[in-house]
Amino acid sequence: MKTLNIIVTENCELCDKGLKKINTLKYFFKIQEMDVENGYQEYLLRVPVVLYKEKVLDEGILSKTKILRNFILS
Repeated sequence: MKTLNIIVTENCELCDKGLKKINTLKYFFKIQEMDVENGYQEYLLRVPVVLYKEKVLDEGILSKTKILRNFILS
């Protein structure tokens, strides 16, 4: 199963909403939540960010459609 990393930070309402929105993708991907402080500081002002193999699939207000489209194109 392919792994999507979602970069989040503490006390981030947009991150919480993004996690809930992409929850249904867990049937197709392993979703791994990563804290921005654990080596992802470059995304600090862009969270939440969904990565697949270091390629940004979506950021900010997340869209399942955009994530899937960018995954297919990657």
